[in-house]
Formats: sequence, structure tokens, C-alpha cells
Amino acid sequence: MTRWGADFDPDRLADLETAMWKAYYRKQPTRLYGYLLKGIREQAHVSWPRAIVTSLFWTKAAAQFGNTFGEENPDYDRFAPDIARGYRLLGLPASVDAEEVGRRELRWWVVRREIGLAAGEAAGDAITRLYSAIYQLPEDAVAEAGRLRGEAAEVRDRGATDDPAGPRGRGAAYWPTVAKLLRDSYRSLKVSLAEPR
Repeated sequence: MTRWGADFDPDRLADLETAMWKAYYRKQPTRLYGYLLKGIREQAHVSWPRAIVTSLFWTKAAAQFGNTFGEENPDYDRFAPDIARGYRLLGLPASVDAEEVGRRELRWWVVRREIGLAAGEAAGDAITRLYSAIYQLPEDAVAEAGRLRGEAAEVRDRGATDDPAGPRGRGAAYWPTVAKLLRDSYRSLKVSLAEPR
């Protein structure tokens, strides 16, 4: 039997995530929603109605989280319920705690916000804990996938900071590296999910 969420094309999923990140940082919520929808269908293979509602929850959470930048003492925890609602719609195994998964998803967003440009390692650790909760695997089994995705996030953040055009620019100096790291991350995840446990 195939593990939940293991039947995906890693390169396709990485390309969709790269597009999602671009849309998020360019403040394009409609595009973010569309790429999220495709990504959900690629990885979770849920029905269109479930994918649509999940994408709505996650786009709302991401857009509202993005709008907290610069706020003093923002209440990040308020975004966790929408993230968890989305995960519940994806048909996770009953043994997976969707609320905990939602908190762990939010945690890697917050880590990047709190640490800033040097957040790659901490983000990678948080993503590893997220994967461990979703796929019910030991952290060491998904650590490389988490590390690479965290590194991709740091490359994006540093690149956008150094880019004269800012985060909404073309990002030709860093987006190709981000895309490669995400491909490597999802390839590593795919291998980990395929291994018998």
C-alpha cells in the first residue's frame, strides 16, 4: 500500500512550490491560490472541491500572515486553525493530528520571520518536524528533505534582500537556485516515503 502523500512527481511539485513562493512574495494572492490548488492536487490527489477549499484556507492564512510583517507582537497562532482545516480536508490518515500538523506548518513560517536571513537551518529543522508529523516517520528519515527546503527559503530571502528590484523583481540571481533546492528536497522526500518502514 502506498503511503499517504507519496504519489507525486517531485519535479512538478517543486516547480509549483517555486511558483507559489514567487506569487506570495509578489503579493499575488490569486496566483498563489491557483498554484496551491495545483500543488494540492499533485501531492494529495484529493477531489477538486476539497482542493479548492484547502487552497482557500491556506491562501487566506498565508496572505494574512504576510500582512503581519512589521507588526509588533503579532498573534501568529491565529493562523493555525485555517492551516489545520486545510490539512484535515486532505484525507490524512486518522492517526495524524491535523491540529499539530497545522501548528508545525505555521512554525516554519514563524521561524523564518523571527530569525530573518539566517533562518535556513532552523526552518529546515521545523520542516523536518512537520514532515515527521504528516508522514509519521522518524525525523532522521525526512531530515534531508527538510534541510534542503529550509536552505531554499534562506537563498530566497537573502537573494531578495540583495536584489535591487526587491522581492517583487525577476530574481534571476536566486530563483534558479531556489528551484533546484526545492527539486532536490522533493526528490529526497519521495525516496524517503518510498522506503519500507
